Amino acid sequence: MGKGGAGEMFKSRLKFMREEKGLSQSELAKASGVPLRNIQAFEMGYRDINKAQVITVLLLAEALDCDVYEIINDRV
Repeated sequence: MGKGGAGEMFKSRLKFMREEKGLSQSELAKASGVPLRNIQAFEMGYRDINKAQVITVLLLAEALDCDVYEIINDRV
């Protein structure tokens, strides 16, 4: 794992899941209600999802039509 630690795992996982759904960052922001800047920060590894509010992860999971565990699980 790179220097990003848990944040880096989420970065690649969130981007992977978003792209699997065919969504842009803007589309995910609109669908989830999570600010675009937050999504960008998660994907770039600037913010760690493990320090995010639970509601943020729930909103992302709902928009991506997946379980919260799928977002935070490091196994792609």
